[in-house]
Amino acid sequence: MTNLVSGQIFIVAWSFTVRPPHRRDFEYACGQHGEWVRLFRSNDGYIKTELHRDPENAAHYVTLDFWRSREQYEAFRKRAKSAYQTIDASCERLTENEQLLGEFTDLLTLQATLPRLRSNTQVASPLTVRAAKPDDISNILLVERSASSAAHWTETAYEAIFGPTAPPRIALVAETLEGRLRGFVIARIAGGECELENIVVNPGEVRQGIGSTLLQEFFEAVRAQGIHRILLEVRESNLAARRLYEKWGFTCDGERSAYYRSPVEKAILYSLRL
Repeated sequence: MTNLVSGQIFIVAWSFTVRPPHRRDFEYACGQHGEWVRLFRSNDGYIKTELHRDPENAAHYVTLDFWRSREQYEAFRKRAKSAYQTIDASCERLTENEQLLGEFTDLLTLQATLPRLRSNTQVASPLTVRAAKPDDISNILLVERSASSAAHWTETAYEAIFGPTAPPRIALVAETLEGRLRGFVIARIAGGECELENIVVNPGEVRQGIGSTLLQEFFEAVRAQGIHRILLEVRESNLAARRLYEKWGFTCDGERSAYYRSPVEKAILYSLRL
């Protein structure tokens, strides 16, 4: 279980019985990159969420949401009531039932109430997102070349990202626990704005939350730089990418005719204020 040992804390524990076909979707939705955590992170007082699987019943899960105080949690529930209800409704199809196990103000009471929850019952994220390194270039190229809709860069262009005179950039990779690269994102910082230059997910692994996970971590990195506006352009025909951007709140600002080559195609311009 958590290693928080001091300070004011408020913990909300929920129990879920998940429908067998939807375990993977549930683990993503309630995991560290899922919809709930994305909502929680936007509110003051949120610390983290833990997702635990019952060692004796693979369909039974427990979530622990950690907040600094009950007051901040209740303020969040009031402020985000509509968004909370929307996500809750979308997740209902994944579960057979859910139950509030309790609200706790100290770890000892939590551990006494839920003694089977340990570090080995916590569900690990299937993905790790980290800063890209020069050693990643060969694997980045493999993923990028396999995606026809990606912006195709030369190996030299990728190497230049890590050069001492390169403009400021954010470069992140998503990889499995075994170290297999599944996607990446590269963006350039200039003039107080951030231009998303390339985001690619292995085509054989789309619709698994990888793109959303990359964007979530990318947004956090952008905010850490003190930047509040992201710009990008995308092929008009790349509907999957456009749906992803629009899901995350990007708005269409216009288009550029015949911007892309091979094949010739217009670019759709998007922006997002964080």
